[in-house]
Amino acid sequence: MAEQNDNNPNPEPNPNNGNGSDPLDKFNEIKTKYEETISAKDKEIEELKKKLSAKDKEVDDTIQNLNDEVNTKLEQAEEIKRLQADVNELLHDKAEALVDKYIQQGKLVPAQREKALNMCLTDQDMFISLYEDAPSIVDTQTKPKSRKVLGNVDKMVDYFKKD
Repeated sequence: MAEQNDNNPNPEPNPNNGNGSDPLDKFNEIKTKYEETISAKDKEIEELKKKLSAKDKEVDDTIQNLNDEVNTKLEQAEEIKRLQADVNELLHDKAEALVDKYIQQGKLVPAQREKALNMCLTDQDMFISLYEDAPSIVDTQTKPKSRKVLGNVDKMVDYFKKD
């Protein structure tokens, strides 16, 4: 029998020599490390999913808040438009009242009403300064005779209606 040389640079692995060179032990060691790595990576993925889910909720909440803000601004803009329309109507009514006042005072003639109204709407302060101290150009105190005639006509119509 040949003697075994302990100085052999390439000894044959002995499955029973206990130095961990058994292929099955090596496989099990690699398998365990692989499973541990996969398990750790799965945990990392789950943590990332949780973080992503939290970020998604945060983004959804932010979008909802922005939508609510936009809707509020739109409602405010509509209210401003309604209020502006009311203000414009009041300004128009005030201008009409001023023009009619100056017509009643004889400072304007009725034929000037539209132009005077446009002037008053354009620059009310200037309009008032022009006509506030202006003299009357039409006598509005005397009643025209035609009113008396119209009154008599009304009486005649009423008289004939009775029969």
